[in-house]
Amino acid sequence: MKKNFTTDRATTQDVVDIASLLSWAFGFSKARSHEYIANIGLEAMRLIRGEDGRPAVCAGLLQTAHVFHRRSVRAANIVHVAIAPEWRGQGLAVPFVDALCDEAKSNGATIATLFASTRPVYRKAGFELAGHEIIYEAATAALPSASKLAFDRVELDDPRLAIAYLAKTLPESGLLERGAAHWNELRRTPTDALAAYLADGEAAYLILDMGNEACLTVRDWFAATPEAAQGLLSFLARFRSVYPAVRWHGAPQDDLVAAMPDKGWRLAHQEEWLLRMLDPEAALRQRGYHVDAARLALRIGETSPLAIDIRAGAVEICEAAHASVSMQPAAFAQLFTGFRSASKLAQYGLVSGDSADIRLCDQLFAGPPPWVAEHF
Repeated sequence: MKKNFTTDRATTQDVVDIASLLSWAFGFSKARSHEYIANIGLEAMRLIRGEDGRPAVCAGLLQTAHVFHRRSVRAANIVHVAIAPEWRGQGLAVPFVDALCDEAKSNGATIATLFASTRPVYRKAGFELAGHEIIYEAATAALPSASKLAFDRVELDDPRLAIAYLAKTLPESGLLERGAAHWNELRRTPTDALAAYLADGEAAYLILDMGNEACLTVRDWFAATPEAAQGLLSFLARFRSVYPAVRWHGAPQDDLVAAMPDKGWRLAHQEEWLLRMLDPEAALRQRGYHVDAARLALRIGETSPLAIDIRAGAVEICEAAHASVSMQPAAFAQLFTGFRSASKLAQYGLVSGDSADIRLCDQLFAGPPPWVAEHF
């Protein structure tokens, strides 16, 4: 295949070939591949075509946002990059992802995020570790059962669930502003044993997958208060006669873990998502901060320094004459989300500057550890 390829949008004639690419790359069944295409929307699929005109590489490009300190940073999720086996190892992944990032930036995204099966490849494309995906597991016999918070079953697409999820994003760092594609995937098949439950006063909700007797799966959840978290766990405790364990996506500092006893839970899975900066100036302007007043000048790579000026909680970004803190782009991706502090990055030799300015940088980007509540 020629390296000077162009990306193309998928058409209905490409669906069968895209489904095959997803099956070969991710082990999807034929039905699951077709469901995934329908869930994210054929209009989100991007392709490289082989010389015969058929898709040889595909991925989804989802317009979204990540929330940092109660403010949305416009983003694009690059999802399920799949390359036909005969075209692997030919250096297509990096230029393909570069092209997707260019398109995302032209549509207003300031950052791009993805999960990587091979991190070195995506690091070559400018991506760096930026946040966590964590799955916890608890023995249902260990769950607290004192709370009597009442839950009612609701429809899976009840709009109150989306409203409650938005409330969940605000005090956290990195959570997605979900679009239809994200919600569709949360409600994916099998749905025979899938149900949603909403607590009194909309203080908590659950989307439960009860299709595996070995483990109850919480596909999505929200608890507004520590008392609601106790109530949610007590509701799950009602399933202990059937399910020995329960799993859920949670934060590094997780509300449900905090509501658990000291024993009875464990970390079942953890991996990291990666981020590439597309427009650092715009991303800095969109992000929220944990300080009311600060001024700091950053140099990112070889670009002109940017001054971050925060007054009464409002942020202004402009060019600066001199930088007080300098860093490589890979370090900035980690700092921006709060995945690593400026002080820690300085220990690694990735950030330089006066020690007082580096400490100010720590304060500026402080917050809860970044995470996402689903695998995209």
